Amino acid sequence: MFAWHEWFDAAWQWRRDSCCLYVLTWVDRGQVRAILPMLTRTAQGRLGSVRELTLLTVPDTQFCDMLVADADRAQAVDTFASHLAAHARDWDVMRLAYLRPDSAISTTLASAMAASGHAVTHVATPGNPFISLLGEWNAYYGGRSRRLKKANNLAANRLAKTGEVRIEWLEPGIEDTGRLASLIEGIVEVSKNSWKSETGTTLDQPGPGAFIRRLSKLAAERGWLSIWMLTLDGRPMATEYQLVCEGNVHALRSDFRRGNEDISPGSHLNRTLLEQLFGRGYRRYFMGPGNNAYKFRWAEDTDAQVAVTIYSRSIAGRILGVWERRVRPWASALKARFVVPSKPVAEPNDD
Repeated sequence: MFAWHEWFDAAWQWRRDSCCLYVLTWVDRGQVRAILPMLTRTAQGRLGSVRELTLLTVPDTQFCDMLVADADRAQAVDTFASHLAAHARDWDVMRLAYLRPDSAISTTLASAMAASGHAVTHVATPGNPFISLLGEWNAYYGGRSRRLKKANNLAANRLAKTGEVRIEWLEPGIEDTGRLASLIEGIVEVSKNSWKSETGTTLDQPGPGAFIRRLSKLAAERGWLSIWMLTLDGRPMATEYQLVCEGNVHALRSDFRRGNEDISPGSHLNRTLLEQLFGRGYRRYFMGPGNNAYKFRWAEDTDAQVAVTIYSRSIAGRILGVWERRVRPWASALKARFVVPSKPVAEPNDD
């Protein structure tokens, strides 16, 4: 799904105000055989302005790669690598994330660029935790910790005592324009009032808002869209925005209204929707890249991810490569060696 045109279309609505498209295509005998969907922007760092190439992604992206058939991979990579090497004036560094370890970029393209004299680094990044939905809910939930199940029961009881709790699910494939519009407004409202309001990525912001509205329209047309909302006395309190494609459920956005941590509406919604997803023929529930502690209370495994950085052979690219690959790690190691750790502060005795 993250390789479909609809996804890139929606992602561009977010990024278009701060970046320019830099999409490479390989055309053979009139047929498009490969696409490398990238953006270009000027970033400010310690060494001044840097021309960056990144993939056409947003914080909600879960996977990305070059779009190419396996049979065409080698020739496409040679074509793109030659172009990038010959156009060093266009970029100083490529920062390519959300890659699987066996992706075309992290293997073939990175090797081709290294072979042509470019400095390349690979870094393991937080993977995408997931839950298998192929078994039965009772068997899966029975394997969760007692602490998690106790917390879920407490959340359900507290919510029930607070007011009327309702959970609404807009299932994939259901077309209801009026209902969808109402749910999107509820999602935006909860996002605006969540802890993420300090990150600049909430859905009331212009870029993220344009992204979610475009994605919702296109995903609904494709039959991918899945939205969950928990209301308390009719007021939206927690939401989860999902896309369902090829048997996999991708959780893109999970938010709850800040100030209600004591009744845990997000935790209750998460537990309820997971139970509902079992037994429907779905394969996996992907929770999104990140090492958030709550994810690993539920997840059974993780899809590994890496990030690849490629430095141009331009003067700026070479300097940046030396700084990031050698000088900065050396300085960090030196600092860690000589800085004396502070003494821990004694905690007060609860007794």
